[in-house]
Amino acid sequence: MLIAYLEDDMDQARTVTGWFDEFGFEYEHFSHAQALLKRLKDRNFDAAVLDWELPDMPGTEALRQIREKFHQELPVLFCSMRDSEEDVVTALELGADDYMRKPLLKIELKARLGALLRRIQGPQQGDGRVIEHGPYRFDLKSREAYCDGAMVDMTDKDFELATCLFDNIGRIMSRGFLLDAVWGVSTDLNTRTVDVHISRIRKALGITPASGYRIKTIYQHGYRLERIDQG
Repeated sequence: MLIAYLEDDMDQARTVTGWFDEFGFEYEHFSHAQALLKRLKDRNFDAAVLDWELPDMPGTEALRQIREKFHQELPVLFCSMRDSEEDVVTALELGADDYMRKPLLKIELKARLGALLRRIQGPQQGDGRVIEHGPYRFDLKSREAYCDGAMVDMTDKDFELATCLFDNIGRIMSRGFLLDAVWGVSTDLNTRTVDVHISRIRKALGITPASGYRIKTIYQHGYRLERIDQG
């Protein structure tokens, strides 16, 4: 795994890159966002770990530019001392795949990066199945989603979450289950991650009663994708 690591605190960077060495991960460290954005023009990374507070621009702006100008599919783990719900949601809505609060914990960081690695090398990429329900079609080999024959632009995590839902129509799935299935994290931390991605999936795929499907929120538990009788 080759990681782009954006962090301007050198003590923190030395600690985390030391962990990367222990994990057996390759990495490039950047203390300025512009340096990372420039590097993305000529090198492909497997994942990025981004800090929020940076000397030249906020990490959120770096994330926005990564998504808009470079790699829509690049898995991004966002790290910050900010822990308000609004900050977490902001990072996720800008396209972060996961969010960790500082101070970082070695074992948790390894688990979350391992989850990103499993996404890169996971079975869905080699799965030749096609999931079709109503107007929706998901090609698991090409990782392409369609609604009424038109391709839908989705991030990898949104695609994986959507296929998990459409593979389990009618089944109640807890946030913890979805975190484990999609992110590979068996924990109750950051369950808002699921809520934000569910909202994005509803919007991207147009999942409304008119489509014949709905994602029902199950109070204090999770979600269930349901067919709606149009008759």
